[in-house]
Amino acid sequence: MNKIMFDLLMYMENGEQWNSREIAKELYKPYSIIDTELANLIQEGYIENGILTTKGKDYLQNHRVTNAIILAAGVSSRFVPLCFEKPKGILPVKGEVMIERQIRQLHEVGINDITVVVGFMKEQFVYLQQKYGVNIIETNDFKIRNNHASVWAARERLGNTIITSSDLYFNKNIFQKYAYDAYYCTIYKEGKTEERGIKTDAYDRILETRYGVADSWVTLGYAYFNKRFSDNFIKILTDEFDRPETVNKFWADIQDEHLSELYMYAKRVDNNIIYEFDYLEELRDFDEVYLSDSGSSLMRKIATALNTAEKNLSKFTPITKEDLSKGFTFSFEQRKYICKIDDNLEVTEIRRYDDKLQELVNITESFTTYYHDTLPLCAAENVISDFGNMPLSMGFQERYIVGNTYSYLEDNNFIGSTYLLPFYEMISEECQTIFGAKYTDSRTLTGMNCLMIVLMSLAKNGDSVMILGSASGGHASVKPICERLGLVVKEVPYDYKNFDLDYTKLNYILSEEKTDYILLAPSDIISPLDIGKINLRQTVLLYDVSQMLGLIGAGLIDNPLNITDNIVMFGGTHKTFPGPACGLIMTNNDFLHERLETTINPIYIRHTQMHQKVSLLFTLVEFENFGHAYQEHIVALANELGRSLWELGMDVAKKDGRYSRTHQVFIRTDKKTMDCIFDNSVKYGITLNKKSKELFSGYGIRLGTQEIARYNWPLESMKNVAQIIKTISEENINIEKLTALINGLPEKKIQFTFDESAANYFRKYL
Repeated sequence: MNKIMFDLLMYMENGEQWNSREIAKELYKPYSIIDTELANLIQEGYIENGILTTKGKDYLQNHRVTNAIILAAGVSSRFVPLCFEKPKGILPVKGEVMIERQIRQLHEVGINDITVVVGFMKEQFVYLQQKYGVNIIETNDFKIRNNHASVWAARERLGNTIITSSDLYFNKNIFQKYAYDAYYCTIYKEGKTEERGIKTDAYDRILETRYGVADSWVTLGYAYFNKRFSDNFIKILTDEFDRPETVNKFWADIQDEHLSELYMYAKRVDNNIIYEFDYLEELRDFDEVYLSDSGSSLMRKIATALNTAEKNLSKFTPITKEDLSKGFTFSFEQRKYICKIDDNLEVTEIRRYDDKLQELVNITESFTTYYHDTLPLCAAENVISDFGNMPLSMGFQERYIVGNTYSYLEDNNFIGSTYLLPFYEMISEECQTIFGAKYTDSRTLTGMNCLMIVLMSLAKNGDSVMILGSASGGHASVKPICERLGLVVKEVPYDYKNFDLDYTKLNYILSEEKTDYILLAPSDIISPLDIGKINLRQTVLLYDVSQMLGLIGAGLIDNPLNITDNIVMFGGTHKTFPGPACGLIMTNNDFLHERLETTINPIYIRHTQMHQKVSLLFTLVEFENFGHAYQEHIVALANELGRSLWELGMDVAKKDGRYSRTHQVFIRTDKKTMDCIFDNSVKYGITLNKKSKELFSGYGIRLGTQEIARYNWPLESMKNVAQIIKTISEENINIEKLTALINGLPEKKIQFTFDESAANYFRKYL
């Protein structure tokens, strides 16, 4: 028996007159296949003389649908403003309440055991018990979970069960009293669609699902869980229900992840049968009554306020589906309006609405709210003080200058550029003071742009370069950049036990092979590299110190410029150094400086983003005054955090008895724990990085303390931070405990900066 044969049995059981071509059209199969499967049914004794035999009838009875569950708990927030007053499933369509129409259609095929899962406005469904004898199950999970929670609430009712939604409308009765196996209704969509597309075999078994398809069959309407599917689904959801990543999933998303166990067949349906109304406009297109009279008191109030009829109001859309209190928008006379409703269903505000401005407000609010509330432990990010930010609003960004401190010529330069030159000159002076740099170039735009500019200025096609590999903590972009520039790339040997280069092997290679450059760009680093052990000979060391720039400037890490002369030190200025996203290039080597100075600008960079450069200068001055204390606090917090994590049983990397000499802390984990920490961090607003590399013994988490140190969080607060990391590493999270821990963190107020009196000198220039 296969699905086509089964569908033919159902067709015969209904007493329909045999017509191969009509059946083929209904089942979307070649009519020759229909005739072949009919012959098989006759041969196997399911049909005789055009009617079902006892064997055929018994087979159908053994595949009878026993009950139905109607999901009706959700808010349907896109269906504003009607969703404020009624659940969507209670709305009448073409004269029938949608959920009642489905109940009657289920009754028509002999399915009388019906359960309705309710949540939002649950009291409005109670009458169905008396009127149709349905069962009611309540759930409150609809507030925080997707529709898998409603299926879960009714899990004890799952068996050979139809699963449908209260807000579906079927133009004709497509419910079945029998089913070959689990199935999902599908329709054919022409062109691109965001719906869930499927790929099936010849017998309609779904082999693959994918969103964002074109010209494809997609799932839409109701589904049927047979006993096999129901048992497997309950087992899987029992294991996964409490996982944070499950919260936002549809039940079909869970099916997609376990398709081999939760396989279904496709029930193919014509396009004009199934209707799902996501927005009021879609319902209006189907039922014109809603154009003139939606039955909503809110619609009448809005129309009255604008002195118009309901039909002139259109395109109703919530500002955000998650929070209806923010209101909804609609169009009237080709203009957009916003409307807000209070808890008593009274209109509190109707006003003109500039969509782009409000969109900017919304996304800006989302951004600022998120970063205001996060626990910032990403080792690659930092915050700039109000003092450092001031030049970003002083008009520098529109201005051009060609050249730098050492190469500026007024002739053929931009008129007015002489007023920009002093800022470059002062940057060079500050870097001489802080980093001991004879030559400084701040014209590059970011740390990675800085690296590329250094390579393009110094190296030529075919040069050999040894890099710090990604597995050893090197930046993953370095190798493809070098290869794109035509360089011959090898990796430096690394000693994973000591978190440093293998200098014996490296020096042997340098003695045996011509190596033009060594490029070290550590992204993951808990202890600085001991570059004094490298026997460079004629090799040039290019050292990207983005992660350690502030620590070098404060003297907590040996300054590479003092270790060797044959070096270019460079990096981004927004990690341990708390400045804007710029790049700094520094060297004490006259020859290397000359090659850099004459090629960077205007050859490789034309507009140097002067507002960022002046912001960098402000930060350098700030750092000269407060940098040492700030950097000491970074390292102190990193070691205290590492110790606290270790005491909680986490595997924290150490070198020479210390958890860190930088801002970073390494936690080594298995893959499952790494993914658990990362997924929970996304959910609960904790910024950090997961790492899959040998440096972490396979898998791990990288933490950074540079931002929380900028807020001058006390050492004792690291116990709280460590407890948060420990909590999110566990599968079953105590959410109340986690929330209390996060709420107990210190405030985020930038320290190690000038007070208002210093900033006041510059406010008039903003």
